[in-house]
Amino acid sequence: MHVKEFMVKLQEALMDDHKNFNLETKLDEVDSWDSVGRLIVAVMIETELGIELTADKLRNCTTVADIVDLVKEKLE
Repeated sequence: MHVKEFMVKLQEALMDDHKNFNLETKLDEVDSWDSVGRLIVAVMIETELGIELTADKLRNCTTVADIVDLVKEKLE
């Protein structure tokens, strides 16, 4: 899965309607980035990519790029 495809899935999982959702998007500006949102993202990543990320790992992310980097790290 390419980064653009992943970001579309991430934005859908977060039900975010920002028109400029990109790698620099700050997660604290995304309304659904809370404990439930992190869980939804973790499940989406596991379902789509077979990668298990804990909500704790995601809690430390501050931007979309941080999530992308976590996924890339697990894929290597």
